[in-house]
Amino acid sequence: MNRLRDQTLALASILQTTTLVDQLASTGTCDANSNQASLKSIITSSTKLEEVFNPKHDLLVGIAALKVVLGNKTKRIQQIILYALALINLEKKLMKNQALLNQITLEIDLIKNQDFFEVSHANSVARLAQLYKSTLGSLSPRIMVNGEQIYLSNKHTKNHIRALLLAGIRAVSLWKSQGGKTWHLLFNKKKILNLISSLEGLNK
Repeated sequence: MNRLRDQTLALASILQTTTLVDQLASTGTCDANSNQASLKSIITSSTKLEEVFNPKHDLLVGIAALKVVLGNKTKRIQQIILYALALINLEKKLMKNQALLNQITLEIDLIKNQDFFEVSHANSVARLAQLYKSTLGSLSPRIMVNGEQIYLSNKHTKNHIRALLLAGIRAVSLWKSQGGKTWHLLFNKKKILNLISSLEGLNK
């Protein structure tokens, strides 16, 4: 059960990043606490989920999104699912490109060791965005984010979205390190929903 719990939470972390991307693209803002947790995960190298996130506080947006995905899907969640599937595909391509992987690892190490900006600071977000653009942004097909043009044309919002997509790649990597596979959702749907209910109970 602990294995399935970690897989579920790691999957929630993927959906959290894509939900935050959708929030930014649609409204220009996103949930602050979840944003901080997702961005921070980029500079946390551990494969142990409890060392990357505090599920009681850090993954509330992702857990809520996963519950909707497994329950009565809404039109909005379909877009969030498409982003998540695109991230899974992109991470697979990244794992086959050692040069890009090394470049990303090196730059993240530099950002992690800086002591003058938090990872959620605009300067750090811009740096992460540039890293995404120059590496993962070169792979095809590129992830196309849909939303309101007034927000998508804003430089800071574009940077923020790209930084969160990078966090999404980190989330996919974490999910796979827990043995996560998409077909698990088909066979473990009821167990996952029960887990989500128990996690929601802990957060009340």
